[in-house]
Amino acid sequence: MKLIIEKGHPNVLKILLASTISGIPVTVVEEKVVPSGALLKVREGNTEFSLHGNSAVLYLLRSSEKPLSDNCCTQDSEKWLEWEASELQPILVPYLTSLSGGREDKSLRVALNSLLASLNSTNHLNTKEVTAASVVLFSSLLLLTHEETSLSFLEKDHPALLAYINTLKEHADFKECVADWCRSSIIKSWVGRAPIPYSSYHSTLSLLKGSSTSLSPKADAPLSKPDQNKPVCAEVSAEHLQAAQSSWLQPSENFVPQTNQSAPVLPKEGESNILITSALPYVNNVPHLGNIIGCVLSADCFARFCRLRGDNVLYICGTDEYGTATETKALAEGLTPQQICDKYHAIHADVYKKFNISFDHFGRTTTEKQTNITQDIFLKLDKNGKILKDSVEQLYCSKCERFLADRFVEGTCHHPGCKYEDARGDQCDNCGKLINAVELIKPRCKLCSSPPVVKSSNHLFIDLPLLEPELKSWLATSAKQWSSNAKIICDSWIRDGLKSRCITRDIKWGIPVPKDGFKDKVFYVWFDAPIGYVSITACYTDKWERWWKNPSQVQYYAFMAKDNVPFHSVIFPSVLLGTGDEKWTKVTHLIATEYLNYEDGKFSKSRGVGIFGDQVMGTGIPSDVWRFYLLYLRPEVHDTAFSWVDFQTKNNCELLNNLGNFVHRALSFVFKFFKASVPSSKPSESDYRVMAAVNQELQNYITSLANNHQRDGLRSILAITKIGNQYIQENEPYKLIKQDRSTEEKEHGATVIAVAVNIVALVSIILDPYMPDTAENIKAFLNNPPQLRRLPHLFMQFLPAGHFIQEPKPLITQIDDEVVQKLSKDFGGQTSSEKKPVSPADIAHLDTLITEQGDKVRTMKASGEASKDEIGAEVAILLDLKKQLAIAQGIDPATLNAKNKKKKK
Repeated sequence: MKLIIEKGHPNVLKILLASTISGIPVTVVEEKVVPSGALLKVREGNTEFSLHGNSAVLYLLRSSEKPLSDNCCTQDSEKWLEWEASELQPILVPYLTSLSGGREDKSLRVALNSLLASLNSTNHLNTKEVTAASVVLFSSLLLLTHEETSLSFLEKDHPALLAYINTLKEHADFKECVADWCRSSIIKSWVGRAPIPYSSYHSTLSLLKGSSTSLSPKADAPLSKPDQNKPVCAEVSAEHLQAAQSSWLQPSENFVPQTNQSAPVLPKEGESNILITSALPYVNNVPHLGNIIGCVLSADCFARFCRLRGDNVLYICGTDEYGTATETKALAEGLTPQQICDKYHAIHADVYKKFNISFDHFGRTTTEKQTNITQDIFLKLDKNGKILKDSVEQLYCSKCERFLADRFVEGTCHHPGCKYEDARGDQCDNCGKLINAVELIKPRCKLCSSPPVVKSSNHLFIDLPLLEPELKSWLATSAKQWSSNAKIICDSWIRDGLKSRCITRDIKWGIPVPKDGFKDKVFYVWFDAPIGYVSITACYTDKWERWWKNPSQVQYYAFMAKDNVPFHSVIFPSVLLGTGDEKWTKVTHLIATEYLNYEDGKFSKSRGVGIFGDQVMGTGIPSDVWRFYLLYLRPEVHDTAFSWVDFQTKNNCELLNNLGNFVHRALSFVFKFFKASVPSSKPSESDYRVMAAVNQELQNYITSLANNHQRDGLRSILAITKIGNQYIQENEPYKLIKQDRSTEEKEHGATVIAVAVNIVALVSIILDPYMPDTAENIKAFLNNPPQLRRLPHLFMQFLPAGHFIQEPKPLITQIDDEVVQKLSKDFGGQTSSEKKPVSPADIAHLDTLITEQGDKVRTMKASGEASKDEIGAEVAILLDLKKQLAIAQGIDPATLNAKNKKKKK
């Protein structure tokens, strides 16, 4: 293995530590500029791939040649890696930057204190075990113990944390690496910069996210106090500047023409053929927000990205309509199972249409194709000796005179420490564990509430132990590209040894079993449901085998929530392997999310808890805003929670004040000052620095979405619009283009506006996977040039001088407190007085936004160019931000109004 490093970069230490601890040697090669500061190049067979930051740490420790603790790379340890990247670093890095500038940011100190307190309060610091989390946390927090940072509050407020770091410093492996890396000169060279780049935990190509406008600085940069008037993106390499300049001056070399897909979409020789499925939703209820982000929206975001970059994409989904869930719903509503399927299939299709989910085909499983393909697969399994017969003890209701399928039984969970009284016969909603109905304590028939008895019934099983060696061989190559939680869940099933799994049920609503002695039974829904992907494709095109029996030309991405992982990682692949047909296309990328909760509770279809898809459209809030927020908090590594106050804050701050404000300002300058025609430009080095900063975030965006870290991709978009806002704010082009200014100043002002409007053009492209309607609105303002339909490799001049635009209109609408309070009440959320306090990081962010907005208002007033209405609109935004901050701090906004009135008097 080769470790390519930028000398002194903070990310080097964590990888060196992992190498030493694992006993896996790496050859270190120094280079001046390395993405993320440290790049681990790995070769496995004929495959070479690169890992950065925390992902490199995980790889080395998982491949350790030394015996390590069982807790070294657990899911809990990985969650701390995510916390370090997504929570700690966004506060730690700018705080260290403020210290290096000689002006400590008090609000960031408060936020950092709070984060460190949350780390201090966990059991993680009570262990001396070396884990992936301890390696990463140690490497990040080490700077806090150095005298150059003068962080006395660490010793005063967090002694346990300091003791933990010092204990690790004495560990032999840590001591060796620290001696090589942590020298005073290196610490100075990094603390003295703005900002310190850091790496995201989950990305195979981890991203630099310390600031939205920084590229990796040179390792030998001297320690100096930064100029407060200097642009944030001043430190970039010569290579980055050259790339930015070339792309701007020769845009045609960076432009890839759009290729139109014709229906039906079929794989093409020599192209990147991407098959995408999202888990088929049951038709027993309306999908809630957790369902939507866990499956169809995550898959849609990726599908749109793949189409943008020119892949040949087929996105398939549909409703899962057989099984006891449908029978139960039919009984509850007094309808037939088919009527339930028809009703809820239409509801699902309508919800996804309103959410702009771009299926190539949205089908269903109650079709002749589904029956034929499922029965054909079963017969091949049976012929190959992969099916077993056995007698099963089942619960039988004497009153209803029927065997009770899993979901027709409820009772008390038998798992120790749970004892939930409303557990289902297949799974407990409280502890999440699988259940056999006969194991329930005090079971009761869901139809009549009578206690059932145990009776025997003959059933068919798939022989998973017989298929296990073949499955393991396949997993060894395929599972490397799965999401971390998918690997962990699959490994837990394999580790315990596979057991034969029943694939038939004693119910009526399902696909009949084509075998003598079992024709009164139907297939278990989790046997036939994944086959639905195949049959729905067959309903889309009779050439379906070109997708599903073409593994050499097709990459298959499957999206789902974590509870569906066992069936897609073990059961479905085993079924396909058992047919003996090597041509089946099996999942190459299994992408699983954790759960999205609602405020302090959980979504539940059966209990009607949370916000459902048909309800959100009635709020009057555009679907793009819902898409934005769900993808912003997508539960990629740990559970997240929908919060009304956070929903409002993200809309008003990130969308309205950041993205919407930048787009409107940049386009308004063109429309107002240059008669709607993009001005000519003569970029200087400072302008190319901005382009280089945009390029960094564009690369982060591409890498994030390619690896399905969709939250990071969205943050890169917001970072780009922030760069654009800062660029306008620092240069004030509306002043430079005045009649009394010099020719040089006018040219510079025109250049800033031209670059800004081209950043808007880039945003219209990369925003499509997240907010397709908004992206189309921006493109419409820009008169829809064809070059905005494909993802570029680098930022370029999309709109040449003389290109005409339309008059811009506001993109985003503010969400007021009254609206949030009403929606919170309508959907059963907590009242504002009961809500959990906003995090210190959010408070610090709001404080920064208030400062920036205040500066903006003062600048507009001083310029004399803005009208009273324009100034009034910006003042309203400022007041709203102050109100949000007051609410976040637990202060009644009315008291602020009273104080303001007294001041005026």
